[in-house]
Amino acid sequence: MISHISFDVWNTLVTANPGHAPMRTKFLATCFDREEAVARNAYAEVKKWVNQHAIETGYAPSLSENIRLLMMRCNVQKDPGLIAKAFEHVFENCKPVVLDTTVRFVHSLAEDGYTLSIGSNSSFISGTTMHNFLESTFGCVFRFGIYSDLLGYAKPNEAFFNKIIKSCGVAADNILHVGDDAIGDLQGARSAGMRGALVGRSEDIQEAVYDAV
Repeated sequence: MISHISFDVWNTLVTANPGHAPMRTKFLATCFDREEAVARNAYAEVKKWVNQHAIETGYAPSLSENIRLLMMRCNVQKDPGLIAKAFEHVFENCKPVVLDTTVRFVHSLAEDGYTLSIGSNSSFISGTTMHNFLESTFGCVFRFGIYSDLLGYAKPNEAFFNKIIKSCGVAADNILHVGDDAIGDLQGARSAGMRGALVGRSEDIQEAVYDAV
């Protein structure tokens, strides 16, 4: 019987603000003194590599390491800390989109007695920044948050999901992990003995969860 539900973040609980990527690209182009197309492509290539690296090895670079990879790709040297702060500024000015129906649904799960948490891969938005945003948006309904850039492991690594299990303090098959990635979320959760539910769009989260529980 499901007693705990773990949620992925992007394209599950939230979707990207349309203004976020263009604002980030403008910042990188100015900071790195590169054309916007060069900055945009470099970011996309590093992000793709980080995601593939997670699938192949299960390990996750920290935010600073990801920024250094981006700087190497653009052949520039800057202070990673300043770039991290700039990314946070962009995030604060173009916050993710959260549906009112999603907020109400998450609260209804808590009211029904399910305990809730976050389990998310993170690369250029720190887990700390994201969790603060989720708490300000949903309230303190999540018992804890597990983020790859802080943990050092990424989905679908079994160690990532074992951290969720240990933090919950309940049996793995009593935990449902909900996400949008068939490998990272669904396959990863099941390999750790947890239940899994796949979300096609953030609008479908309620149906995916109710089908699974």
